[in-house]
Amino acid sequence: MPLEGKKLFWPIDVLTLGYNSSIILLLLVFGHNLDNWKFLLFYNLLITAVILFIVFTFSHTSNWQKFIRYFYPMILFTFLYEETASLVHIIFPAWFDYRINALEKQLLGVYPTVWLEKIVSVPLNEFMSLSYFSYYFLFPILGIALYLKKEYKVFNQFLFTIAVAFYISYLGFLLYPVEGPRYALSNFHTLELQGPLFTPLAKWVIDLGGIQGGCMPSSHVAVALIVLIFAFRHHKRLFYILSPFILTLFVGTVYCRFHYASDVVAGILVGGLALWLGEKVDKKNF
Repeated sequence: MPLEGKKLFWPIDVLTLGYNSSIILLLLVFGHNLDNWKFLLFYNLLITAVILFIVFTFSHTSNWQKFIRYFYPMILFTFLYEETASLVHIIFPAWFDYRINALEKQLLGVYPTVWLEKIVSVPLNEFMSLSYFSYYFLFPILGIALYLKKEYKVFNQFLFTIAVAFYISYLGFLLYPVEGPRYALSNFHTLELQGPLFTPLAKWVIDLGGIQGGCMPSSHVAVALIVLIFAFRHHKRLFYILSPFILTLFVGTVYCRFHYASDVVAGILVGGLALWLGEKVDKKNF
């Protein structure tokens, strides 16, 4: 039986409302640190109202209602991510990049993004940028594939697991603000990454939709890991297609200077935690 036949509120609804409530609470407690906190409070209250409207109104009497009921969290992820750019200093006014850089220099003896300049080349720039850019299609492609196969139970578990990774990452941005090596280490990078197609495309996408402060942990890595595991378990054809991009993405996030190596490690841990929590919820709710 599809999940919609069991409960009015699905685990993804409860999780998203819980995350939104946590942001509202942070705004009520720490909002005085932000000039636009009242607008952000209204924004999150509006998102809460939209979620409740969808839950109570969309009864799946038509295909488009059913589609929105299943996919609305995937649409919300982008809006909630972009919002963290305005929230990143809600608790701490400073960036903590200096701590990460000191740690990596102590452990590795180098700054990884700077050290990787030794192997910079146009073909490698293009390959790494393509893998990084592929992130924006990874979980929509697998999600749509599962939905079209009518594997609704797996789809909901997949989306719930993705949401866990996203929401932990978003809160991480606020609890440990990090702007990333392309900002904090810009004076140390002596070579500009150049390429004819995917390198400027990746930069354009980041400049357009990326945020300063969405680094620790790497939500890219966390979500990519979840896609890799779910594809391996439930869609082998897509696993073989996507896995080269995903595995390269883990390195590409550092090579392209969007993340520190520490962000990648933290992203893998967050992805693993999300997979574990998704399985725990699966046994009781899906």
